[in-house]
Amino acid sequence: MRGIGRILATGMAVLFVAAACGGGATPAAPTATGKATAAATATAATKPKFELSHYTYSLQAKGKIRVGTQENNPPFSVKNPATSKWEGFDVDIARELAKAIWGPGDDPDTHIEWVPVTSAIRVPTLTDNKADVIIKTFTINEERKKQIDFSDIYFFTGQRILVKKANTDIKEVADLAGKTVCAQKGSTSEKNISTATQDKAKLLLLDSYPACLIAMQQGQADAVSTDETILFGLVMQDGNTKIVGKYFSDEPYGIGVKQNKGGDRQGFVPFLNTWVATIIKDGTWGKLYEKHITPVSGDKKQAPKG
Repeated sequence: MRGIGRILATGMAVLFVAAACGGGATPAAPTATGKATAAATATAATKPKFELSHYTYSLQAKGKIRVGTQENNPPFSVKNPATSKWEGFDVDIARELAKAIWGPGDDPDTHIEWVPVTSAIRVPTLTDNKADVIIKTFTINEERKKQIDFSDIYFFTGQRILVKKANTDIKEVADLAGKTVCAQKGSTSEKNISTATQDKAKLLLLDSYPACLIAMQQGQADAVSTDETILFGLVMQDGNTKIVGKYFSDEPYGIGVKQNKGGDRQGFVPFLNTWVATIIKDGTWGKLYEKHITPVSGDKKQAPKG
């Protein structure tokens, strides 16, 4: 009987503890600590889970992703000089990526370390492991694919020409022969101009397109040529300019990633591809396009080639 008594006593104790922990029909009023615990539990429940061997797991464990982008590349990426806050289409794409890794309940900016880059240093920034991703109007091409990996296409555009409104000499790419054309050093735009003009254009290569715009304003260049959407941003800065000519290149943008050598980026590109497809399908991509690109392009899209 004493053995049974001990069992009953133990059972009652377990029931008492269970009730005290919320197992009873009438839970106690929540305290501040209780709310914090509930919030933490909810966050843990919504945080995506990844395989231990995948790169996304190591990023999640570190709590940070290093995103390479440019400080002065409107409407894609700008570091606002007044607030030091990063803004633009590529910037918000990076924030959506952070949400996909840490969950929508977290502030994505707490997980992003911004790494300023220019076109010329995008590839070495990845190969030297100074950034986890490059999200910066990064055209996918075969030469770059020999050195780094890319996600699927998340943006699509083509190259055109920016001139002063008073300029009537330059209407198409053939008219660039003998003219000084500014482009960003290390960009595909530089090569596209040379190819399209059979090396007859004089290239002025600078570190950014705002710098190219200034060069044209000061008479150091006759035109600026790069991807149409970047030119839209320059027109916003200077209303005395215009965009001319048809596309003379295709520019599919991808997210650049260090190659998976030795398993150090295991599963990362497949994850990125699935995520890109998801934000296009669920309308997130279209909303970001309307927010950042529509004001300069005047159109609306729901997909990169839509």
